[in-house]
Amino acid sequence: MKKRWFWFVLALIVLFPFQSSFANQAVKEVGKGSFSLQYPPIDFDNIGDPGYADQQKEPPETIYRTDRVEGPMPTNRWWSSLAVDTYANNHYPHPFSVRQNEKGLNVFYDAPHNVVVHENSGAGTWHIVGAISTDFTIGHSNESNFNDAKVDDYGDWHVRSLAEKDNASLAFTYGVGIPYIYAEYTGGHAVIDFPQNPQVWAQQGHIIGFSTHDNKHYAAFAPEGSNWETNGQQWENPSEFISVAKLPNTDAETLALFAEHAYSVVRETRADYAVNHETNEVKTTYSANTEAVAGGENGTLFALYPHQYRHLSSGDLVDGMNLFTIRGDMKLIEGSEFETSLTYTGVLPSLPNAGIDTDRLSGYLHEAKNDYPTGQDTYELGKYLGKLSNLAPLADQLGEQELGEEFREELQGHLEDWLRSTDENNAIKGENLFYYNENWGTLLGYHAAHGSAVRINDHHFHYGYFVKAAAEVARANPDWAHDDEWGGMVNELIRDFAADREDPMYPYLRMFDPYSGHSWADGLATFDSGNNQESSSEAMHAWTNLILWAEATNDQELLDRAIYLYTTEMSAINEYFFDVYDEIHPPEYGPEIVTINWGGKMDHATWWNSGAVEKYAINWLPIHGGALYLGHHPEYVERAYQALKQTNGSEDWNWWSNMVWSYRALTDPNDAQRQMEQRIDDYTEFDPGDETIIERGSTKAQTYQWITSLASLGQVNPEITANIPTYAVFNKDGESVYVAYNYDDEARTVLFSDGHEATVDGNSYYVSQEGSGSPPTNPPEEPEEPGDDGNVIERGDFTVSIEQSQSDRVITFTPNTPARYVDLHYRINNGNQENVRMQQDNGRWFLMIPDVENKSLSFRFTYEKDGPQYESEWFTYP
Repeated sequence: MKKRWFWFVLALIVLFPFQSSFANQAVKEVGKGSFSLQYPPIDFDNIGDPGYADQQKEPPETIYRTDRVEGPMPTNRWWSSLAVDTYANNHYPHPFSVRQNEKGLNVFYDAPHNVVVHENSGAGTWHIVGAISTDFTIGHSNESNFNDAKVDDYGDWHVRSLAEKDNASLAFTYGVGIPYIYAEYTGGHAVIDFPQNPQVWAQQGHIIGFSTHDNKHYAAFAPEGSNWETNGQQWENPSEFISVAKLPNTDAETLALFAEHAYSVVRETRADYAVNHETNEVKTTYSANTEAVAGGENGTLFALYPHQYRHLSSGDLVDGMNLFTIRGDMKLIEGSEFETSLTYTGVLPSLPNAGIDTDRLSGYLHEAKNDYPTGQDTYELGKYLGKLSNLAPLADQLGEQELGEEFREELQGHLEDWLRSTDENNAIKGENLFYYNENWGTLLGYHAAHGSAVRINDHHFHYGYFVKAAAEVARANPDWAHDDEWGGMVNELIRDFAADREDPMYPYLRMFDPYSGHSWADGLATFDSGNNQESSSEAMHAWTNLILWAEATNDQELLDRAIYLYTTEMSAINEYFFDVYDEIHPPEYGPEIVTINWGGKMDHATWWNSGAVEKYAINWLPIHGGALYLGHHPEYVERAYQALKQTNGSEDWNWWSNMVWSYRALTDPNDAQRQMEQRIDDYTEFDPGDETIIERGSTKAQTYQWITSLASLGQVNPEITANIPTYAVFNKDGESVYVAYNYDDEARTVLFSDGHEATVDGNSYYVSQEGSGSPPTNPPEEPEEPGDDGNVIERGDFTVSIEQSQSDRVITFTPNTPARYVDLHYRINNGNQENVRMQQDNGRWFLMIPDVENKSLSFRFTYEKDGPQYESEWFTYP
């Protein structure tokens, strides 16, 4: 019986093989996609560069963390070297600079006289450098040679380290925005060693105020009854707890204020956000839980960065208590929390086609079909995906849906290849796949580049392009984005670089620093200058694409998270990269941009040998429908453009000319058009080796459309918002121009904050015309005549005629360019607004409005033209 059953089962397997029987146990299936659970057999066949081959390895195996730190390990933090190095490299919990070593913690901070501005004219670089030194070392009385220091706990902006050896331990708690360093001991007590004798200016036994040889001010606090013994360059305190504070001055009132909170150790830090979709207000509440370890006050002192106190909505700044940092003065708030308020300014899938020559744009789009990927790693392939994603909506707007679908089909092909980790034989691939490294809790794409695997670098940059491509496919084909199709794997990528707080596989917001307000690009941060980020614009590109994906998939929680990231990072970029208020960068610093922001310095330099344009444009690219934030401060844009022009010596841009033209169009599109027309057609075919005119991640088509459309739309206006995530408002010759895109299948009414109301058709753009606005509140004293004979309206895009039939009126709308739809919005005697789709007859659109004799009729039109949706001004009849 058993033998017969065995052969029966074997026959079933041969005749009807079950998929699960052959499932690859080293692969995690996600919808139609998958990722590998084991390091893949990397295909090195086409890799001749040893440096590039090294990029295909895994991150370090050892993570320095205690058993208290469980789950996915955060990376890309200002403190990440603590988890990677035996002790830690320099890191920068502003207002401090610190470094762990075998003895304890070296403490330093930058004063203005420590900061050096240096120009290397030969390389065209500038540097704002804070000094790296030691004011003193906080150590342990019974141990001066700890084996290592480990991450013992962390929050949104603080970390706790722990060094242990035999019966001795020393834990430090510190963080950005925390003007204290807390030290806790077992098996001994506090020791502070100075390289030079400090000056003591306040001695209260357990509290001591002192200044270093170069006049930097600190205070050291121990519990009452534990007095300091000051023996020249070494101080001791018998307590198992001390804290050290950076002070803005030596006033007695200042010392007393810091003493109030010196014994309340910060145990938890959180930045919680809330998005109001009606007002577009993004509120962030920064809160700290503290433990009073030696009595004293609960709560703490927060040191706020400029991007925080400039937008403070709750909490009172302490007057006269500014702490200098390389990122500008930090200002103090006392308490357990504070709140900021920012405004979300909208993104778009692309700019609408406005004012373009349709034949010319069509020609450029067809030329772009000959472009190809410049590499098969996550970044170079990603840039190509971003390029195609920008082209598809432009083709759709021209009415060339087949071309748009051709671009999307290529996007879909690349995505589905990468989002599936096995080949046709169900074996793990050697390239074009993602692998989950459980040790670090990260998804690594191979082939990798720029340290994206070995250092966990740049995931928001690289994967952001993949999300852009997925969002564009989903815009036209929502079914593709379902979790059981390919959307599950897209969400897996998003979780890697922007996971929510409860994610069991990935750390919370891997790339983003909630307190510093921007992302960190390096995963391990093992540099003397701490962590860094170069291309802030690619971070903004990533957050834009999360917004577009969330809209395409109707994911409200992701939408809120993405809007928070986009809006907050924008505020930090304006301060630290652009210095739009001209308050952060030293006066002697020449450029109008910081290219790379570090914890301990600011560079006008790139990670490669670059010219003048790249040092600006790496923080502009890629140009896309979420890049309009670059134009929010037109005075700064003009300042930056003129500085670049002066450095370059002319408008003969040495590289990436289209990036400069596109940036120039934000404030002077006519000049941008002039420059573009002189050179754009010298670029006859795609050549990734020559980026003099067109940067390899962009195209002639998008460059032409961006600049020409901005010339038609006007200057972006961030002051007017809308109750839809995908919108923009422009100012053209003093008149507002409103743009929105509706991802829904059904029409949607959009209300702008200035009262303008628009009906946006499903899956369509809406563009108002110059002069449009809300209907008149009261009829004019003298009725406006629509045309010469009172019954005809003529405009550039259309002609309207009004015919009387007894008490009824028949309105006919004749577009000069065929329209797919025309909507009529009207009010009778200033009553409720009616919105009706007009009827078509041989290219003309008409509607009868009954019973309006001797009544005032106000009306306007919404109509489609070459893809985008436009809106007329309001008319009044009779």
